[in-house]
Amino acid sequence: MDLPRHRHTSRKRLGQIFALAAFLILGAVQIADAQVRIEFNDYHGYDGTVDYIKDVADEYPNITELVEIGRSTMGRPIYVLVISNMRTGTTIDQHVQLRNPRKEGVENVTPMKSYHGKPGIWIDGGTHGNEYTGTETTLYIIDKLVSGYGSDDAIKALIDDNTFFICPIVNPDGVYNSVQRGISQRQNSMEQDDDGDGQVNEDGPDDLNGDGLITSFRYRDPEGRYVQDPNDPRIMVRIGRGEEPEEGAERWSVIPEGRDNDGDGRSGEDGERGIDVNRNFPEGWFRDDNTQGGSGFYAGSSAEAHTILEFFTNNTNILLVQSFHTSGGFTYRPFARWPDSQIHDKDLGVFDEILKPKYEELHGDDAGENLWRHPYNDEQDRPYGFGIFIDWAYAQFGAYSMTTELWNWRRDTKGLPGYDGEEDRAVWYQALLENGSSITDATLFVPWRSHNHPEHGQGEVGGFVSKYVGGNALPGESLRHVADIHWNFELFKAGLLPKLEIRDASAEILTTGDDGTRVVKVTATVANNGALATHIARGADLAGNRDDAIWLIGDRDRIKYLQGSAWQSLGVLDGTMEIPGYSAPTGGGRAQAQPQMPAFMRQQAPPEANVEGTGNTRTVSWLVSMEGNVPLKLVLTSQKGGTVVQNLTVR
Repeated sequence: MDLPRHRHTSRKRLGQIFALAAFLILGAVQIADAQVRIEFNDYHGYDGTVDYIKDVADEYPNITELVEIGRSTMGRPIYVLVISNMRTGTTIDQHVQLRNPRKEGVENVTPMKSYHGKPGIWIDGGTHGNEYTGTETTLYIIDKLVSGYGSDDAIKALIDDNTFFICPIVNPDGVYNSVQRGISQRQNSMEQDDDGDGQVNEDGPDDLNGDGLITSFRYRDPEGRYVQDPNDPRIMVRIGRGEEPEEGAERWSVIPEGRDNDGDGRSGEDGERGIDVNRNFPEGWFRDDNTQGGSGFYAGSSAEAHTILEFFTNNTNILLVQSFHTSGGFTYRPFARWPDSQIHDKDLGVFDEILKPKYEELHGDDAGENLWRHPYNDEQDRPYGFGIFIDWAYAQFGAYSMTTELWNWRRDTKGLPGYDGEEDRAVWYQALLENGSSITDATLFVPWRSHNHPEHGQGEVGGFVSKYVGGNALPGESLRHVADIHWNFELFKAGLLPKLEIRDASAEILTTGDDGTRVVKVTATVANNGALATHIARGADLAGNRDDAIWLIGDRDRIKYLQGSAWQSLGVLDGTMEIPGYSAPTGGGRAQAQPQMPAFMRQQAPPEANVEGTGNTRTVSWLVSMEGNVPLKLVLTSQKGGTVVQNLTVR
């Protein structure tokens, strides 16, 4: 009677195995075959970016999730595209039953996603609305990740084991206005009365000639700050302060296309422009005299900064932070507000001895100096700015954070006939005028046409279209060039993330009582095989962060911990990478408390009983008594280093 049932069960199980194998193979084939095409011959703007990431999320459901994390002032969604293998990973809340001693059966806690149990890397663009090269670079990285998953083993491993949080546009209104309306807007948008006339946003730029573009209006003005380029009168050259134009050169004023819509004698003074989002974060927002240094009514007052702060608070597995801006061609690491004496030596070593050389290598020999900087002015002992995102992400959240100004017009212009790296910007403009059609089909320049301005009289409307000459990488080869360099830098950084392992785990029965109760000794060695430690030097001490820990889990009503508690603190697991110029402290695996952190930001860790080892490994032990045959498992969990599980066989 048993044999037929056994044969039937085997066939059923075999069928299930074949079905699962077919499913996995089909999924892999689908990922390999799937592709959402994207070109970089023009800028995508807000709408094009949203369309693309929605298409990616639809096409790659097994490795992506599109999350609306907030909305801008004008109601445009702010999206994060999560890229990770959604079928791998685990989190501590999947293994430790939530138990409230005063109220059992608590159900109002949102479960963590599997990708929260993996080390995370944050990448964003478009914090400043007119710096959309950053947005384009995030789209390039997205394309490389999802298209490479089915064909590149290294990319597949990164996506399987880690989580990429990519926010192409932090400031939707600024990017929308800058790219799609042609109104260069660094700030976010706000509904406010800038000129005190009782009206809101009534006097922004205007399309004077009705061509659908916002360009410039130029008019002769004895006090003007511009002259025509002697080699090409289409190009306007700004006169430096204290300089005089060449003899015979006529002065002009050049202003954005617009008129005085509210009759106050000014034009363009009450548009949508709000505040600089990258001066609205809580770290270093105040000056030394406790007056306001950053932007906004208070730190985090803007919808965009608030959204980012809230997202990070709920996604604490992020260890690496990259914010893409546009103009200059270099990378900033912290701090902008504080001198280097406020950064731990270990973190300085990671920034300047590990990341900096790779960044310089990727740019090649012709990149020049000062590719890697910290913005604080050491010579004048003066902050670069207040309330800056990377300062907050490093000092308060506990992540290695960087801001990159992607584009250097001289070094990074590629594929533009007539320009060969000259320092003279006029040569660059001339080449763009003559040969711009070779890099993009978009309208780069509008010929000057006579126009009678209602306030300034006779002049001309036209000039360069601002979105192509405002400091962003030119479409086409130039844009792909800078995006590819920084894709490779993100690839390098992701390869440094922690990688946890449980090894040499055992559960040995020491004694068995007459009632069947057993005393069991459990031991395990755990390790971080990744290059980076699971926290920055002082990361575990920051409010909201925690030490790495290991849990021994069984039926809590049938197991008693005789030595060691259900979970034991491991301190911080170091990485395998040697950091030049830094010597790790001995004992406990904790980073040195240099420089000192304010007391209110420090967190108290429990004593590390039954834990031995330093560096990237620990050996942990327990003595437990068990009623009957209780399944046991170890859960090694790190806030920013990931979570791994191993079942134990009691022998």
